[in-house]
Amino acid sequence: MHVNSSHHDDVRRTVHVTRSVLNLIGVWPSCGDSSALRLVWTKSLRMLCQVLLYFIFVPGLLKIFLKESNARRRLKMVGPMCYCLMAMLKHAMLIYQNNRIKDCIRHIEEDWGQVSLAEDRRIMTGNSRIGRNLAILCVAFVYGSGFFYRTILPLSRGTVVTLQNVTIRPLGYNGYYVFIDPQKTPAYEIIFTIQCLCGVVQYSVTSGACSLAALLVLHGCGQFKILIARMEDLTRIEHTSDVNVNRKLAAIVKQHIRIKSFLDKVEDILQYMCLVEVVGCTFILCLLGYYIIMEWEDNDAVSMLTYAILLLTFTLNIFILCFIGELLTNQSTKMYVTSCTLNWYRIPHKTARSLVLVIAVSSVPVKITAGKFLDLSFNSFGAIVRTSVAYLNILRTTSI
Repeated sequence: MHVNSSHHDDVRRTVHVTRSVLNLIGVWPSCGDSSALRLVWTKSLRMLCQVLLYFIFVPGLLKIFLKESNARRRLKMVGPMCYCLMAMLKHAMLIYQNNRIKDCIRHIEEDWGQVSLAEDRRIMTGNSRIGRNLAILCVAFVYGSGFFYRTILPLSRGTVVTLQNVTIRPLGYNGYYVFIDPQKTPAYEIIFTIQCLCGVVQYSVTSGACSLAALLVLHGCGQFKILIARMEDLTRIEHTSDVNVNRKLAAIVKQHIRIKSFLDKVEDILQYMCLVEVVGCTFILCLLGYYIIMEWEDNDAVSMLTYAILLLTFTLNIFILCFIGELLTNQSTKMYVTSCTLNWYRIPHKTARSLVLVIAVSSVPVKITAGKFLDLSFNSFGAIVRTSVAYLNILRTTSI
């Protein structure tokens, strides 16, 4: 069997965006033997990312519960704290699932290396291009909206002089730092810089998790397309000798088992991250809608634009997850329909009876779920948006 001589370039092109983002937070798996220095660097980078996230989260909680008495300002801090908590949880999950991610990346490399037909390579290239474009889109929106929120929004407000003649300089995240006055120099500059670094960690976690999901799921979709082509090729008249058909059916069964095993690992990796994303985005979409209404009342155009971009970004993230979940379910269902509608009478009857097991295994569609509670699909996306709007209406009613 011929192998794909350019599979190294194909793999590099497929994983480039995801690898670049996840390397920033130390969770991209090293598929080879790592040196002691690299292991120390990776662990140190992971710890630094967690410390940066806690640097934002803890002072924010202290500010909400101990210092802030205004309900509107307190509510404005809830959204950023929820986003920070989501980043902390997803980063911890990526670290915990690192071995499974490594197995999946190795599986992808092996699939690219075993491509023997130009049509198979075209299918895999097409799906990897879709996954890469989704990853680029996610990274661009997440980092772009983060830049607006971290820099443009605070700087547009300018300094504020209180009635006590105290100058207040804006920060991306308000917090209570107990023994440190964040308005004094150089404490303000240091905290502002650390908050920007924390933003890079948050955006890398968010876009990296979404990019990883697109990479893994789109690869599974490509393998299903190849398997469907193998099934259709099984009953061609020129290939209906007993030995040839048995060999092809055995290859189909082996490939089907391999795909199911891969997607089981993908589900284990993504299910809880998707659960955090679904629950968090539902809550944050509600809050962002309320923030836009608040800024509309205050006639603050820059803040409205910033929150609108954030709203679009979170909507896009959850849509990408639901979109790839829908693609995977559709390909799995198409596999089942293909196995049921084959021209089985063109192959030997003893071999045709073996198709019953293939049909039975294919009858249960493969899905990506949010913690086993919610299947990710277009219907789920609609439900998430409707739920966010319902919570927004409740929030508006209770806060009037």
